[in-house]
Amino acid sequence: MATEKQGHQAPGDIHIRARRRPITQRRHCLALNLGLLSGVVLLLHFYGSKYTAFADLIWPSRTHRDEFDLYEHLGHRSPYFVPSNTPGSLLSGTPPGCTVSKAFLVHRHGSRHPHAEELTTIQDLSYYINNNSALFKDPRSQLPDVWSFLAEGWNNTLSVDFLTASGRKQLFDHGVALRLHYPDLYTEADVLAGDEDRVVESARWFMDGYYGRSSNTTATLNVLGENDDTISWITPHQTCERWNEKFGEDKLTAWRSTYLPPIAKRINDILSKAYPGVYFTEEHVHAMLYACAYETAANGIGSSPWCNVFLPEEILDHEYESDLQMRGFSGYGLPGEMGTVLGSLLASNMTHFLRKDDGPKLSLGFGHDKTIALGLTALGLASDKSFPGSGPIDPDRAWQAGKLMPFGASMFWTRLECGKEKRIQLMMDGANFGLGATGCKIDKWGSCSFKDFQKTAVVKAALKVTHGDKRWKGACHPK
Repeated sequence: MATEKQGHQAPGDIHIRARRRPITQRRHCLALNLGLLSGVVLLLHFYGSKYTAFADLIWPSRTHRDEFDLYEHLGHRSPYFVPSNTPGSLLSGTPPGCTVSKAFLVHRHGSRHPHAEELTTIQDLSYYINNNSALFKDPRSQLPDVWSFLAEGWNNTLSVDFLTASGRKQLFDHGVALRLHYPDLYTEADVLAGDEDRVVESARWFMDGYYGRSSNTTATLNVLGENDDTISWITPHQTCERWNEKFGEDKLTAWRSTYLPPIAKRINDILSKAYPGVYFTEEHVHAMLYACAYETAANGIGSSPWCNVFLPEEILDHEYESDLQMRGFSGYGLPGEMGTVLGSLLASNMTHFLRKDDGPKLSLGFGHDKTIALGLTALGLASDKSFPGSGPIDPDRAWQAGKLMPFGASMFWTRLECGKEKRIQLMMDGANFGLGATGCKIDKWGSCSFKDFQKTAVVKAALKVTHGDKRWKGACHPK
């Protein structure tokens, strides 16, 4: 059975001598120390537990910051981060006396460039700025610092859909972290990935981190078609005739018409003295928000000047748009039983894998934000009583895409051996996620009896769903 790797050094065992070294030696020591710190943080990427307190002492995590961090509020376009446990009262890590015997990992691809329609919106903003370059290069008065970049010009340099350098690093790091944190789960089994370039590349980078340079010969990567002919738990919506990516668009439209106009007015008012006649439309503002997220995805945190021009409450309003979108076309906002039925393929595959005593200890699957969203929906996790398209925003809502499915997101299911009892635990993006909403009784770590989990109504219903059966047809066949 697998155990979390033991033997990290306690803070009290670290002795630092305050003496001056030659500059080259100091640089080497700095590099070594940063390397050691990076190693600890990699362990936090997968799965927080006992390393958290130690790491927080030497490298404060973005997990528990009190100040506003806009990069944790970019919705499903957020760079990967470890959120707080859900609920916040849960303890981190694995329950004492329990060991991990099997694990089922569902991983979203890493940070990517924008989709085509998002890129078009961003490019229109770039056209407006460059078509009015004479205006922007010659401000009539002092520009606010956060807007000074306009005088130097701004061009869109983003591409379409492909994985970025940050995305590659996320997946490689996560592969390394999983290998270090759960060494006894090591498995040379087939790896599954949806047939999308950014997903396949993400799987490859993870495999390189987990298996090393010989990953191509160590494990087999099986690519599953993302089309209407291939039955797949990674993209079940593709074989659902009734599914449409425009589901939820009515709420999106209502919310955009609510939150974008005030932002556009504020920005135009601020810039009116420096740039008489400037007119950024609501669509331009939307593009600025996209540019913030995707320039961050492409070039790293702190790289996009657009992130600095928004107030925290404006970022939160945009985050809610992301939540509405993900909930609308891959979650609880789908019509009827569609979300539950589609996500049942993931839930049933996970349950069947974990309850087998034989076979591989680890399952690795790579997909999309929708993959994770549908899985949550099938099991009744991260649900809210209401999610109004016109607000107000509930700051404590359960469905927050940035916490659940950012770039590089992970849904990590484990079977625990706790003496004579088997338990099941879920970690979302490295944080413990309580399973109480499924109907089973959880402990202080969010886990519950695996036997009781399988007896819950939502799990029993998921296990009964097969592609093309009565429930599937009821949810997916055109009315």
